[in-house]
Amino acid sequence: MLECPMHFFLGANSPAGFVSFYDELTSQAGEGRLFVIKGGPGTGKSTLMRRMAEALSRREAEMEYIHCSSDPDSLDAVIFPRSGIAAADATPPHVIEPQCPGACETVVSLCGCWDEELLQERRQEITSLCRQNSLCHQQCVRFLSAAHSLLSDNMSIAVSCLDTRKIAKTAAGIVARECRRRKRGPSVEKKRLLTAVTPKGNIGFPETVAALCPRLYYIKDPYGAASGMLLASIRSLLMEYGLTLYTCFCPLSPRQKIDHILVPELGLAFVTACKALPPEKLPEPYRVVSFTRFTDMEQLAARKQRLRFNRRAAEELLEAAVRSLRRAKSIHALIEREYGAAMDFEAVEKAARTAIARAEMWQDGRLE
Repeated sequence: MLECPMHFFLGANSPAGFVSFYDELTSQAGEGRLFVIKGGPGTGKSTLMRRMAEALSRREAEMEYIHCSSDPDSLDAVIFPRSGIAAADATPPHVIEPQCPGACETVVSLCGCWDEELLQERRQEITSLCRQNSLCHQQCVRFLSAAHSLLSDNMSIAVSCLDTRKIAKTAAGIVARECRRRKRGPSVEKKRLLTAVTPKGNIGFPETVAALCPRLYYIKDPYGAASGMLLASIRSLLMEYGLTLYTCFCPLSPRQKIDHILVPELGLAFVTACKALPPEKLPEPYRVVSFTRFTDMEQLAARKQRLRFNRRAAEELLEAAVRSLRRAKSIHALIEREYGAAMDFEAVEKAARTAIARAEMWQDGRLE
């Protein structure tokens, strides 16, 4: 059993707006317990989850920290896979509504801990800040969309130069070799983001790879065409072997393109090389797979000028997206200050203690 926490994102800004996989938490709530935390900015939601994680980790070391892509130092959720307990910030942009409240979810509301009259007095300031924050996120999405368009053009060019049969054959060979002693059966897939565009830049969690998977297939592909096809094939084949897969999608194409796959039961990771996952922080590669293995390089070289222009322009647009998120974060800090000034933190403390105590009872099996 894994004896250290994992770190992921479950949602992030994308070219299509904010995209999330938080529906996985509600779909799994029937098998455990989901603590749905409601409250405003700066009201103590992330702190409550950190405290719950600390309390439950004394008995259960395997856990996931789900970070906020708008502020990676803040938490959006914590998940304990063994006991099935999870807690999540259920406020926008990742709204979670209980499906079977009381039966499967416990709603923890911090909304009753604030001075509503004071917030009403500050209504004009708060709504103005919220509008500014929203505009920054909209601007970020436009930059991401433009960058994605350019990078998609590069990917389309690279796809036209690929030997797809060789990719399929390579994927089949890898899975056959890695799973040769395993019986076939249905697998469990957990959809995650290992990297995201944040106010700190495009960042990721190489420590998660190092913790879960000592053996690493390191895929070098600057265009994402060969790696995307290879990982899609590997994922499809692995799903037949009764494994638990962490399928990590591309933050610029979070519904279509796979960037990384982690298979803890095999101690195996498939990671696409990127700046967000520095190689010096990853395990030493067990195998290195280069896109050149599947690519007609002469055909690709004929388009190098266009490829280079697209890449450089996309990098500038991604930097602009990061700057927009930094502005949004600074504005969000002002919103948090407004709410913090209206909070009764003694009441928040009481609600936190009650929620943590209830989570511990579920973990110990004292609540059925």
